Amino acid sequence: MSTARKISPKSAQRLGALDPNGTVFAEFTALAIKHNAVNLGQGFPTLPVADFIKESAERAIAKSSLLHQYTRSEGHVRLVNALSNYYVDKLGRKLNPLTEIISTVGASEAIYSTIQAFINPGDEVILMQPFYDSYPASVHLAGGKPVFVSLRPPSDRPATSSDDWKVDIAELESAVTPRTKMIIINNPHNPIGKVFRREELEEIAAFATRHDLLVLADEVYETLVYSDSPSELIKFASLPGMFERTITVGSIGKMFGVTGWKIGWCLGHEELIRAIWLVHQFIPFAVVTPLQEATADALEQTQTNGYFETTRAEYEALRNKLQASLTSTGLTPTLPHGGYFILADTSSLPDPALQPGHQDTDPRRDFRLCRFLTSEVGVTAIPPSAFYDKSDVKGQQEVAGHLARFAFCKTGEMIDEAAERLKSYFERVHKRTKQE
Repeated sequence: MSTARKISPKSAQRLGALDPNGTVFAEFTALAIKHNAVNLGQGFPTLPVADFIKESAERAIAKSSLLHQYTRSEGHVRLVNALSNYYVDKLGRKLNPLTEIISTVGASEAIYSTIQAFINPGDEVILMQPFYDSYPASVHLAGGKPVFVSLRPPSDRPATSSDDWKVDIAELESAVTPRTKMIIINNPHNPIGKVFRREELEEIAAFATRHDLLVLADEVYETLVYSDSPSELIKFASLPGMFERTITVGSIGKMFGVTGWKIGWCLGHEELIRAIWLVHQFIPFAVVTPLQEATADALEQTQTNGYFETTRAEYEALRNKLQASLTSTGLTPTLPHGGYFILADTSSLPDPALQPGHQDTDPRRDFRLCRFLTSEVGVTAIPPSAFYDKSDVKGQQEVAGHLARFAFCKTGEMIDEAAERLKSYFERVHKRTKQE
């Protein structure tokens, strides 16, 4: 277990809600490097970037010097026009590119700036756990209070697919107070891979309307919905009456597999977007003009080159490969219908705390296990209890404690190597068990 690092006693009190060691990704990426592990933890793709995307970047870099200077902070004109055209059919309306779209430093800044724009100190934001860890951090930094409800697997059997995880509207209702201002929905969901059905989204929409809540719809995995999903991706803002209260977040990092480009966006009613822009305009380096030009160029090409259909099929094949590999090695994965993560039940693995020479005193089983997998087996996964409220000991132990998150946005060779290492470890465990 890592030792907590000190921070200045003069730091702002709100930093007390954050882990001084950084995010779970910082810990496990460093651990993977240290032990030369196959890193199926952090969700950065290792697949080749499509030629037309790289060529768009090369053309943008080669253009006149003006393209390398400041552009409008709301977003490069060609990019916001491309986004407006791309979303017409998906939202069922034509967005005004100059007033209803803003380009951001990745989806993370879109989330941060949105929460800074609308959340006052003491305001409450409903989050569904497990959650992307940027959500509660952004709420805390705005002086708000995250309020947690749970997506839950079945209580009487293991979840076989991401569709088995459900949110209870009654639990949502019980979470509302006079200070509740916003709810965040992630669809497709990270880390579960759930694609919400229309009836589920309509229930959440009715809930938001009853309580006059803003909705932050994080839909960064929107192009990765697989053929066996029980629902297509339905943009939350496309539901009746939702456009006026919804801020939609997207990311070219997930759509094109170029997370280092850090190009994201917010879509919404012009009054909502204007409020976000007031925050966004003061964030340094918020506009990387050549990459925005390249993004626009590549996005325009996807209208005719079939890129998203091809990529979806490629990722679905990688999903199936990892699903089969995890199953064959003795783990019990839950089939995701969207995104690029698989949650696997690790109950078949011995608890590292029970092993001779055990030194990891972390009370969270999934953290102990994922550290052990990285250091002793050579495969890195992410412990999902990092995506739960710290005070929810039951959720951390009874749900997340028996799970690990594996990413399949990796080459087939990486997935095969991870499978071999896991298989070898399981064979040693079974052999040792028989001897005992």
